[in-house]
Amino acid sequence: MTRRLALRTLVVTMAFVAATAISWWALPIAAGLFGALTARDRSGAVVAGFAGMLAWAAALAYDAVIGPVGAVASTLGGVLQIRPIGVYVLTLSFAGLISVCSAIVARSAVRAFASRSASGG
Repeated sequence: MTRRLALRTLVVTMAFVAATAISWWALPIAAGLFGALTARDRSGAVVAGFAGMLAWAAALAYDAVIGPVGAVASTLGGVLQIRPIGVYVLTLSFAGLISVCSAIVARSAVRAFASRSASGG
């Protein structure tokens, strides 16, 4: 990973942490905005997905410091019939998937709009 890509991922992660502080649904909105802004970049969606996972990992770490995240993971794991670590894996996977999907959809929309505008239609 190059230094520029690592710095870019860190900045996007911080933006996603700020979005997540608003609400969980702000993450796909922020990822979509990032995907639209990086429509010409091949790695934009991957960066969005990884940053989404890192942002929610930071949120989980913060919640673990101030609250009973372990108890919640154990309870939810019991309901889902999985181990508590599975709850964390599912949570981070969800964050990564909604970030990647939002970035790809926004990137595709920008590209379609740009090609439509370029063709005069």
